[in-house]
Amino acid sequence: MLADGNYLSVCAYDCPDSCGMVATCSEGRLVKLEGRKDNPYTRGFICHKGRRWVRDLRGQDRLTSPLARRNDKFVLIGWDEALDMTAQAIRLAALRHGHQSFLFYEGSGNLLMGNKVQHLLPLMLGGSTMATGSLCGSEGKVGLARSYGTVGRDQPLAALESKSILLWGRNPAENSVHFLAILHDARQRGAHLGTIDVRATPTTTISDSAWVVRPGSDLTLALYLCHEALILHGEPQAAHEGYDAFRQACLLVSAEDAQLATGLSAAALHALVGFVVDQPPLSIWTGYGLQRTRWGADLVHVIDTLGFLLGNHGVPGGGVWFDQDDDNLLPDGFATVPGAQTRFVPRPSLGASLLEADPPVEAAMFVRGNPASQCPDAGKVLRFLEQCPFSVCLDWHMSVTARACTLVLPTTVFLERGDDYVMSYFHDLLQKTNKAAEPPEGVRDELNIVRDVALRLGLPDRFITERARLADVENDPRLTPAGPGMWRLKEAPRIQGTFHFPSRVPEVAALPSMLRLITVHVRDYINGIDPNQARARTLPPVASVSTELAHERCLIEGQKVTLRNAQGSLDVRIHLDKSIAAQTVVLPQGVEGVNLLVAPGLTPDGNSCINDSWILLEPAQQ
Repeated sequence: MLADGNYLSVCAYDCPDSCGMVATCSEGRLVKLEGRKDNPYTRGFICHKGRRWVRDLRGQDRLTSPLARRNDKFVLIGWDEALDMTAQAIRLAALRHGHQSFLFYEGSGNLLMGNKVQHLLPLMLGGSTMATGSLCGSEGKVGLARSYGTVGRDQPLAALESKSILLWGRNPAENSVHFLAILHDARQRGAHLGTIDVRATPTTTISDSAWVVRPGSDLTLALYLCHEALILHGEPQAAHEGYDAFRQACLLVSAEDAQLATGLSAAALHALVGFVVDQPPLSIWTGYGLQRTRWGADLVHVIDTLGFLLGNHGVPGGGVWFDQDDDNLLPDGFATVPGAQTRFVPRPSLGASLLEADPPVEAAMFVRGNPASQCPDAGKVLRFLEQCPFSVCLDWHMSVTARACTLVLPTTVFLERGDDYVMSYFHDLLQKTNKAAEPPEGVRDELNIVRDVALRLGLPDRFITERARLADVENDPRLTPAGPGMWRLKEAPRIQGTFHFPSRVPEVAALPSMLRLITVHVRDYINGIDPNQARARTLPPVASVSTELAHERCLIEGQKVTLRNAQGSLDVRIHLDKSIAAQTVVLPQGVEGVNLLVAPGLTPDGNSCINDSWILLEPAQQ
């Protein structure tokens, strides 16, 4: 049993903060979680989502035995039977249709770097079928990289040197509390904080200035601000290319165009122009929602261009940020299999792709993933699971996907296993996990489950030796020790060389006869998971609409209505919010059923267009 005491670890949630943790263990149980004081971002505190683990590790929702679906009910079975079932189903699928008939789907239930070892199972089978493309933030990185060819890695503490800070679609008061602490310090030093969003949020409330705009208007607004920057500053002096064509395009965007698109008054638009130009250096921090559209990369590129035109690139406290670069710290050739031929299906249209797959997928394994809740057009994912002969879900609790599978296998969580690493996509720290609690009896580690299945299939046992190689990440020459089990990654500034102006400015189409659906990150949810899932299945979720739309449709607070489109339908209760644009419906992204309505479109780079979703609002059927 794990000895009583304190253990240093790191939160592996898919969250930008990557908090350093001090975990207290007593008699094998986690009894307390606090933030590491020597972590310059965590600063000794963690959010309530992290603190929930003290309760959730031994909560009533915790799975502790394999569950098999029989006669449409789940029954307890033993581990040997469960593993034999899984291996036999994969074997039969491969015999009938080849290795691509096995789907290995990995989600973002945690960000442990060692998860990649599990890829050996599908790769050693020949490649199998796996998902590609992002539901989250890859599109913004594409746009940011267009400027200089790289996303780079900079310290977010750069905000402390800013005189003006603009959060564009970013809501750290709910979603990144440690960045909020940095912003507080920057304001104490005299910085002004401004926010652009599609609704009032806790972040707009604490900002010095805030502008609430219509969803989908950001590109027009960014082009107009570039227009103003061109008039004020003229052609920039730093090395660049493509200036003339971009100048011609954005000078066509007038103040009237920006007002019409955003819904801002002339005075509010004038104030926003003043905010971005009057007090340099300006840092702009873009959020996730605004880049989850077909033109998301173009939008982030234009916002970055605004920073360049205003002379803020390469200036301490100035510039444009989205996410950090995906640094490859894993050893060369880690968990790879030469010659493997993987069939990739797009994650943002997973259900439709699996239903149409040829050869068909007849055995599916879901690890740390909940695509039946998280993926756009989730109804098609559920339809696939209904017809797939065998599906197994590895999870620590009963997710939407687990409920739809043939077999459910209970796994450990990151606090119950150690010797792994987490690299933040917001700050510059690599941190090591330590085991801080014993798992409940009957629960097994993910890697051991995958390895046992592989051995039953007669595959070589590379899992343990490959897992041992993970420790080599500590020897990367770009790392500098920053504390026990904590390293700082060397900065890799992206502001270098020639700036590339956008080569095209896309036209944004709209469907005025429908309402735009926006799904937003909220304080309580991570990865499409509602911590009160049982309650969420019995109560309709709450959809926020404007008081203007409510008046137009004769809606009242708490009224039950149905949201509907070609993907599906969802019953909700109405909440009136005067800050939301008239033709908009806002839903929390973590609520079960929301993604039944989300469009499965792909950007040109294969990422999700979640916020290009349109719906009808109808009276609920009694």
